[in-house]
Amino acid sequence: MGDLAEDIERCLCDCVCDDATTERVRCCCEEGRVRETKRVLLDERERLLNELHANQRSIDVIDHLLNRVSIELQPRRGEKS
Repeated sequence: MGDLAEDIERCLCDCVCDDATTERVRCCCEEGRVRETKRVLLDERERLLNELHANQRSIDVIDHLLNRVSIELQPRRGEKS
């Protein structure tokens, strides 16, 4: 189980998971507590998805604003930009 625990720890660090959660998963894995290990990993996955969705909403808002700027601030014929 040592290799798996090390891989989990490394991956969670790459995912910017907090130290307490990383340690909890590592301990659960080393102790063979599969359900708890999976539960913590699923919780972390949900956290990352929530961040992703929030970022996507922000990108959508900026895309909308870019579109409006292109339409509403486009110079009219005969005007200089």
